[in-house]
Amino acid sequence: MPQFQTWEEFSRAAEKLYLADPMKARVVLKYRHSDGSLCIKVTDDLVQWHLKYCTLRNVIVGGLET
Repeated sequence: MPQFQTWEEFSRAAEKLYLADPMKARVVLKYRHSDGSLCIKVTDDLVQWHLKYCTLRNVIVGGLET
């Protein structure tokens, strides 16, 4: 499972995975309030691809609330 270091790389890879077959793409968001971390996983139903991005930056977490 590739874990991306930058949001830009992750978002491009996730968009590419989604556009390949939108009906089979799944997104899981996991937020831990205790340490303020956010992990985002994107997979397809075939489980051939797992993309993962984790952050402690409040800018990205705050942007998802809107």
